[in-house]
Amino acid sequence: MKQKGSKAAEIKHHLVQGIKFHQFKDKLPSENILAQKFNVSRTTARKVLSELESEGQIERIQGKGTFIKKRDLASGYFTIQPSRKHAEKLNVKYSSKVLELKILLCPPEKIIALLKYDRQTVFVRRLHFFDDKPVRYEIRYLRGDMCGGIFWEELEKASIHELLVYKYDLPLTKVRQRITAEVISPELSGILNVEVGHPVFHIERTTYTFENPVTSVEYIIPGEVAFEDTFEPNETPSDK
Repeated sequence: MKQKGSKAAEIKHHLVQGIKFHQFKDKLPSENILAQKFNVSRTTARKVLSELESEGQIERIQGKGTFIKKRDLASGYFTIQPSRKHAEKLNVKYSSKVLELKILLCPPEKIIALLKYDRQTVFVRRLHFFDDKPVRYEIRYLRGDMCGGIFWEELEKASIHELLVYKYDLPLTKVRQRITAEVISPELSGILNVEVGHPVFHIERTTYTFENPVTSVEYIIPGEVAFEDTFEPNETPSDK
């Protein structure tokens, strides 16, 4: 007979996979149903649901049940959204240019650590424009086992973010990012058409689908255009 620990892991795997592959449209099975299906106590089922709730994957509403947590693309003080949609909000024309696109048989050590993956990786460098002005320099790595088809997409027309979510069925559920204020290097000053020493934001971001990192990206953004935006912040406990 399996131990409770392995049963709990089995239940969690079942629920995570069900969420990932849309087997659950909105509401998850109750504690009672999970306990019956997996032949465990309600306490074990409750602990699994509590763990998923603490990870931000589900939400439990008293008297109603357990639901898949709806994803908000706002994170912290900055909105995570495709550049094209950002341009639409600002009422400016968006365009992009692919500077380099290739398949790496093995990514750099830093990327291996971030993506937890050491095989074929898609590498792309892009430049984003608002009203024909360069506003964002991008260096991105994508795991070949999860979204290698990105290499064949028209990346000057398509949003990588939207391709991952809607075409490759990879819900982007978590983001880890680091933002630093720097001065631009001589090499990049020419690309972004600003003077050497111009202030920029350097964003390093790794995006996950559930527990798996999917893509690692770095952005260099001139300081004056970095976070000009309007959005509704997430509700916090103090707002209630």
